[in-house]
Amino acid sequence: MSNADSQGSLWLPNSQDTDTSEHMDNPDIPHHDNSMKRKALDNFLQSCGLSPVKKQLKINWNLSSERTQYDYSMKTKQIFEQVVNVLAPGQGSHLLDSVMNSNPSTSSDNTLEILSTAYDLSSDWGTQRQIFVRSRVVEQYQTFCRESGISDVASDRSYMRILQAIEPNIRKSMKGLDNYAADGAKGIDDLKKIVNVLGKQLKGKEWEDGILLQLSNCKQYLKLDYKMHISLESEIPDHCCQFALSSDSGEYSVAMCSHSHDAACANCNDLYHVIEGIKQAAGEVEFESEDQKDDIQYSLSQSVKALEEWKKHLLRSVNQDRARSHVIENLSDGEVLIERDWAMKLLPMMYRESQSKWFAKRGMNWHITVGTYIINGVLHSHTIVHIFDNANQDAVTSNAILKDSVLKLKEKNQNLTKAFTRSDNAGCFHSVEAIFCIPLLNQVSALKVVQVDFADPQGGKSICDRRAAHIKGSIRNYVNEGNNVTTSNEFLSAVIKSNIKNVQVVTATPPCGIIVKKAVKIKDITTLNKFQYHDDHVLAFKQYQIGKGVKIINTSVHIYDNFPSVTILKSNSTDDVVKVPKPIAATEDINPAVSNRMSNDNDTNTQIADNSSFIFTCPEPHCLLTFMRYGNLSNHLDKGDHQCKTELKSLSDKSKVEYVRQIDTKQSMLVRSSINPSAECSTLVRGWALKNKRSVKRFSSEQIGFLKEMFQKGEMTGHKYDPEEVSVMMRTIKKNGKRRFSQDLFLTPSQISSFFSRLSIEKRKSAQNSYESEDFVAEEYENNIIDARSLTINMN
Repeated sequence: MSNADSQGSLWLPNSQDTDTSEHMDNPDIPHHDNSMKRKALDNFLQSCGLSPVKKQLKINWNLSSERTQYDYSMKTKQIFEQVVNVLAPGQGSHLLDSVMNSNPSTSSDNTLEILSTAYDLSSDWGTQRQIFVRSRVVEQYQTFCRESGISDVASDRSYMRILQAIEPNIRKSMKGLDNYAADGAKGIDDLKKIVNVLGKQLKGKEWEDGILLQLSNCKQYLKLDYKMHISLESEIPDHCCQFALSSDSGEYSVAMCSHSHDAACANCNDLYHVIEGIKQAAGEVEFESEDQKDDIQYSLSQSVKALEEWKKHLLRSVNQDRARSHVIENLSDGEVLIERDWAMKLLPMMYRESQSKWFAKRGMNWHITVGTYIINGVLHSHTIVHIFDNANQDAVTSNAILKDSVLKLKEKNQNLTKAFTRSDNAGCFHSVEAIFCIPLLNQVSALKVVQVDFADPQGGKSICDRRAAHIKGSIRNYVNEGNNVTTSNEFLSAVIKSNIKNVQVVTATPPCGIIVKKAVKIKDITTLNKFQYHDDHVLAFKQYQIGKGVKIINTSVHIYDNFPSVTILKSNSTDDVVKVPKPIAATEDINPAVSNRMSNDNDTNTQIADNSSFIFTCPEPHCLLTFMRYGNLSNHLDKGDHQCKTELKSLSDKSKVEYVRQIDTKQSMLVRSSINPSAECSTLVRGWALKNKRSVKRFSSEQIGFLKEMFQKGEMTGHKYDPEEVSVMMRTIKKNGKRRFSQDLFLTPSQISSFFSRLSIEKRKSAQNSYESEDFVAEEYENNIIDARSLTINMN
């Protein structure tokens, strides 16, 4: 019994035990008759050589002392050890560790408690949605199904199991990006490589890390924040559209600001300073060779140029997008905004597709037109899709589609009298033929086109791209149901049978035999992005709301004798025009006034106190609006009326924050000692964001010879050189031990790509001519054989 005594000594009553009897009748503590159970437990402990239970806890656990809690914990552990030894002889310790270390209920309770606390402490609904992202995804899908009339839905538990197996995520396509943004991002990467070289050879690790951090911040600023700083008028020259897009000379862009430009933007100055710092360091470093020096200097100049063009493009895009926003905001009952675009060719889709039919597909051409107008104060939109089995995407076909779209919109709404059109900068839209056909169109249509606007090149996605994405998604679903979409008629059937609303599909053939008369020449027409049409003239502008425009007399301009028309084979529509609901703001910071045109929407007029019902968030960076229904979000994206809230800090505030951060991390603060103190702000001139006219320079014989050599080598080996690869080779290839090309003879990938394209076209033409000649000889030879055979038969 010595063992029992020794183990029982761990269970000695303390001073608090004498008071436990006083709490026996405490109604807050549950009390049950456990005498039988306790007697059985004492017998079990005695058989194990342990002392029996001498007391029971009668007070609240949280109110007991640490000594009491320790004593009860130790006694419980002793009991557990004996129980697990009975359940798993010889392995009790393993079982006990498993029980003590994994407590699912406790872990679950703690997790729920943490989530609940985080949810309650969140200051905005956006953060709360992120905490319960799976529930939000399920709720979004169910709301979309109810709104779209989809009744075949599963239970919440089924959707949660799907999300448990496949985590919800947001995917962003990195294909088909804006050229300016892609080149600018590549320029940042090239600058980082240059900084790495300069840091190793001269400046050191501290300078290198500081510049790399600044470059990353500048890239983030251009990608997200710079657009929010741009306005029509601003005292900061980097943000003022009127200053950046007007010029002192020239007739198109003469516009004077009524304010001075003596303010500076801290973020724009950071970009300017970091570039100047890299340039200055590149001028001070001693390179290992002249080849390295030329390579670094060329990469530096090209990267800086790409960043400057990216910044110019962003400002021009924001200004041109204002044209669309202003038209939408000021639409009246008799006006319509027509947006049009050629979608990418649609490749035939088959439910079962053999390998032989998978190759060499011929895509179908389809054009999308979206008309937005007002009926009884409510905003509506109507989509018209023209699908061709085969067509040329030229100005003649585009003009014919515009005519048919205008007539169909007039049939849809007889009150329409004015039309504003908008498109991208494709040659079929932005040409003399496309611009000066409008007066002739106005003569044959009761719906008059009064204004034509163009987005800045590479200006991003439009409402037509979103409509195309929805239609392609419905076509894929149609094919997955066991159908084929290989012709324009099957395309029409797929769209009509989908749940897409308010879409009209037209299968047609393009116009043919149209003679285009010689039109008036307009210098640099691709730089003109706005045209206003009057009875006897056209006003042309380089940029929206910049300058007074230039008058072009159009009375003597005749593009066609008869306006071209498409031949309609079949036409059908989905449901009638559906009212587009008004967007609802989910934050108290943004509470837009309810306009008259939206007042009929009961869902959007109600002020919701609990904004947790706003589950659809605008995907535009920095836009604060969220919506109750998917239709509201779609309408918001179509309008493009994003409401952002910026939290700008002054240069002084940023300096203080950076100073505190550097002290906290015990790092020395980066001082711009490598930058010229006199260069405290950018030296921008009026019109700095206007497109520069590209200088045309002929390639030298050495450049032409090298490019032809690379092209022919690729044709012979089958391994065709990439223009990017050839551009790098030009900077490294040597001849007779010396660099073959100097820095002024380096070519960019785009220049090399254009040259390769011309060589490829010439090769196809020569091959076609050669084939035709050989075919003619073979045909003549075959005819001679036939004649000889006939002569022999006649002689016999």
